Amino acid sequence: MRIISGSARGTHIEAPEGHDTRPVTDKIRQSLFNIWQWDIPGSHFLDVFSGSGSMGLEALSRGADRVVMIEKAPKAVKVINQNIKKCHLENKNVQVLAANVFTALPALHEKFDIIYLDPPYTVDEIFQPVMELLGSLDLLNEDGIVVIRTRKEKEMDEEYGRLEKYRDKVYGISRAHFYRLKEKES
Repeated sequence: MRIISGSARGTHIEAPEGHDTRPVTDKIRQSLFNIWQWDIPGSHFLDVFSGSGSMGLEALSRGADRVVMIEKAPKAVKVINQNIKKCHLENKNVQVLAANVFTALPALHEKFDIIYLDPPYTVDEIFQPVMELLGSLDLLNEDGIVVIRTRKEKEMDEEYGRLEKYRDKVYGISRAHFYRLKEKES
């Protein structure tokens, strides 16, 4: 696994050992960042269920102004911090929160342009509650994007609180569900 573009381009990063994390492949990461390419520079990026930190690190490498990563697994948090140093991004505006997502999200007091969630596929019951929580919070900037990656077969609701789905994209055995804020009614 490597950083694809930007200041840390080509840097190989580590993934936590074991089956608890499922790092996003370079191909999927490349595709998502192609979609976001004009949104990343200067953005605030939230990487939830960070695993190796590859998504947040890619965002930093490509010019995000701020990245917050949320990961509760101690081994994964250790790997994320090692990867930040390996990419020479430790002097950037990056924060790693070693916390449960249901505690960490409500404690955030800032807004993000892109929120990426990659929950473990093995914990199927987490997808709906985390999106319901996210839809109830004021964490997304007006033109912001939320993307949650699931197994290909996983259906997600069309709406979660203030969020509405506007796109789905299948990547092999994965699916990315894209959400944005609902349009305000006049």
